[in-house]
Amino acid sequence: MAAEHELTRRTSVSLEMLADFQHSDAPSRPDYWAEGFVPSHTRSGHRIERGPLVHNAEEILTLVSTGELVNLFPAHMMRYWGRPDIAYLPVRDIDALSYALVWRTETENDLIRAFARVAAGVGTLAT
Repeated sequence: MAAEHELTRRTSVSLEMLADFQHSDAPSRPDYWAEGFVPSHTRSGHRIERGPLVHNAEEILTLVSTGELVNLFPAHMMRYWGRPDIAYLPVRDIDALSYALVWRTETENDLIRAFARVAAGVGTLAT
C-alpha cells in the first residue's frame, strides 16, 4: 500500500481490512491463479474488488504508490522491490503463496536440471 495509506499505522492487516480497498487485476490469467493470489472474497464473504488492469509489477507499484489501490505481494517483494513510497505489511489471515519450478519437458536441458538441483538444495525458505 502507499506509504501514507491509513492502514500503515498498523503492524499487520487482515484480508478483511484489505477488502475495503481496490486491488489490481490482470487482463489474462487463469481464474484459479487469481483466486490463489488474491481471493475474490474474504473468509466472511466480503467481496474483494479488483480494479485496474495491469500488465506487470511496475504498473502495480505505480498505482499502489499513488494510493489508487492496495495489492497483495509475496514477502520477498520487501527485499527486492523496496521503495520509500510503498509500505509492505504482513497479512495475518491469508495462506502463504506456494511456488514450484516448472518447465516444458521438451525444453529440459543440462542448465535447467542444474538450476533445479540448486533450488532443491536450497529447500523451503521461511519468511
